[in-house]
Amino acid sequence: MRKTVTVAVLAATAALALGTSPVFAATAAQQPAASTTTAWAPPAGYTHEGSYFGAAACQASGEAGITENRWSAYVCYQKLPFTPVQELYVKK
Repeated sequence: MRKTVTVAVLAATAALALGTSPVFAATAAQQPAASTTTAWAPPAGYTHEGSYFGAAACQASGEAGITENRWSAYVCYQKLPFTPVQELYVKK
């Protein structure tokens, strides 16, 4: 668990340093393709569920929804750089 969190923090820090927004998802296969020419859009079939303060809160809510069978997958997205606010998109 500690190694996973460390890797996520390093990835988020690197993404911010490069001027991109970090995206956290349930699995790597569910992450959208990164593009520098177009704005980010949620993957097909995903809807906005809510906003959370911090990646940990967003991921916890996403995992809880999967555990409770409210949705099958989720993506946490940091819409604005240099803010802790994460947007939760879910696939029902």
